Amino acid sequence: MFTTPPWADSLRPNLTQLETLCGPARRLWDKDLLHWREHLGSHLIFWGPPGSGKTTLAMLLVESQKSVSFRSLSAVRDGISEIKKALGSLQGGGILFIDEIHRLTRPQQDLLLPTLESGDCWLIAATTENPAGTLCPAILSRVRTLHVRPPDQSDLQLLLRANLSKHPKHSDLLGQPDKFERITAHWIPVVAARCGGDVRLGLNLLDGLVHSSDGQSEKDIIQGQLRAWTAQTHFDYVSAMIKSMRGSDPDAALFYGYAAIQAGEDPLYILRRCIIFASEDVGNADPAALRIVLDCHESFEKIGLPEGMYSVAQAICYLSATVKSNRILKALETVNDWWTRESGDKQSITPPEHLILKGHQKYKYPHNFPDCFVREQYLPQKIEVLRRKQGAAYRPSEFGAELKLKERLRKLWSK
Repeated sequence: MFTTPPWADSLRPNLTQLETLCGPARRLWDKDLLHWREHLGSHLIFWGPPGSGKTTLAMLLVESQKSVSFRSLSAVRDGISEIKKALGSLQGGGILFIDEIHRLTRPQQDLLLPTLESGDCWLIAATTENPAGTLCPAILSRVRTLHVRPPDQSDLQLLLRANLSKHPKHSDLLGQPDKFERITAHWIPVVAARCGGDVRLGLNLLDGLVHSSDGQSEKDIIQGQLRAWTAQTHFDYVSAMIKSMRGSDPDAALFYGYAAIQAGEDPLYILRRCIIFASEDVGNADPAALRIVLDCHESFEKIGLPEGMYSVAQAICYLSATVKSNRILKALETVNDWWTRESGDKQSITPPEHLILKGHQKYKYPHNFPDCFVREQYLPQKIEVLRRKQGAAYRPSEFGAELKLKERLRKLWSK
């Protein structure tokens, strides 16, 4: 058990150490948060990748309000009872910080609404997921979202060099000039390039190098820590799950989905990826897939862990086993191409007159014709020319329900 915080966390800057706040996070603090920290004016959610400075900015705001009560929660650790206690203790005013707010269930999010509306306390939160896809509209309409981008490599190198002197073993490094030179001249640029803008990861990699013994390979230390970090971020597991679903291997897909959740991934994130997959990789070959996955998502929100894992498993296994079609994806790519080809003259891309209001008398109502179909040109003329050259955008596959759609379209338009 840790008796002291990890080195990277111990280096988190305070208001007297702003020189170690770098890159976009520093610019956000100097510009956009100046008014906010002088007067609490709106609820804030910091959104950005791991190690970009979200929690640091939140703690700086808390520190700037010295006389304000403060409570901190983690959506990974704390549940409804903890949220109620924190809100109750801040009724007279204060700041509530919620880390990983995207992991809150819908009932937990609903608990925040009265406080967000009344302003009894001020919410600051951090998330690695786009709030627009993870938080309910009622919360989104009451908060301000600030996107925290990661620092670039040059900023990271400056930060790593500045914090190297604060390492407890720095005095030992001074007695090892060769090692000190290797770290500052060679390994700091390597670490900055390999950590993908994650300041925490960069500091932890640097910590491993400083603590390495003469018999250890510094290259192995870097690669080993990067492998551990990759597993912790769970992206590899999720990527493997999606590729296994696409490859129709339910066992592999379920294994990777389960492994990601055991490593700390939010099950609702897994289910959101399944919702995307249901349209992107299954589409109209099995229209029921989207409804089934949406039902699994809703049931998990109501049940939670551990029983909610049955819903996650059902979604993954169904998507893996059912027929696949990426024709929706291909159709979108094609119409995007049609649109961008005419990017310089968008005003000339107008619907045919019989499709717009002033031409409604010329419009032929399909339901008045056999098979509810009448042959008409529906695309703008310029786009119709592209379709005749390239072929249809949506081309149903030969699989599942999409085969019936293909046969119907062929029958209607082949004449």
